[in-house]
Amino acid sequence: MSGSEITANFTLLLRKMGHDMRVPLNTLISTSDMLAQGVYDPLTPKQAKANARLQRSSQRLLAMLDDFVTYVKADAGELDVSRTEFNLTEKLELWSQPMQPLLNEQGVQLQIAVSGTEAEAPLISSDETLLKRIMQALVWNAVSFTTSGAIHVTAEAQAGAQWLICVRDTGTGIPADDVPHIFEPFWRGEGRPQVPTAGAGLGLPLAQALARIMPGHLWLKETSVLGTCFCVMLEQSHGASDDQVLAHARY
Repeated sequence: MSGSEITANFTLLLRKMGHDMRVPLNTLISTSDMLAQGVYDPLTPKQAKANARLQRSSQRLLAMLDDFVTYVKADAGELDVSRTEFNLTEKLELWSQPMQPLLNEQGVQLQIAVSGTEAEAPLISSDETLLKRIMQALVWNAVSFTTSGAIHVTAEAQAGAQWLICVRDTGTGIPADDVPHIFEPFWRGEGRPQVPTAGAGLGLPLAQALARIMPGHLWLKETSVLGTCFCVMLEQSHGASDDQVLAHARY
């Protein structure tokens, strides 16, 4: 059986079993939460430590399952896009909070800069949930390879009701042999650093699939020993063609 056939069968399995797999995972999470709250009598320090590991592992499995199912739906164009208007600066700062403890531990700075078309707070009209997943995937990817220096997140309003958002790091860069594969689902490069995320080789492919349906385009702008930069161009209005998005993405 070829690799593509295995992937096709696996995605079909996820389509059919996604809900059934969530039920026992949610039961594990809710039960461990009750244990932590002392519902079944107080835990000893050793029991509390073991239960904390159970909570983290269960949450990670649930997040991985959610990524799998979301990727399958996004790749098939089956996700609905729900637009709302929100302050992009505030959301980028909020979405980066889960990474902050690891960044502090590594001594890496996270810098966010947003520039809109008006003097007041820059507002974007987009799907907040999908954009959050895209940005967290890109920033976590940067965190994975950056042990010193800084990660820069920039967002600029463009002509034609578009936003260009880039994540640039000062990490080790992506090996040339790995570049053609970075957007392949479930692919993981050799020697990839391990960070406490729910990743399973779907971070960048999922982000690219979500960007495509918003609509938009996500690409690797550059990578070298001095760092890596990923960018996403998002449309602010429906009906823009892929050619229009790609034309802006080339610059």
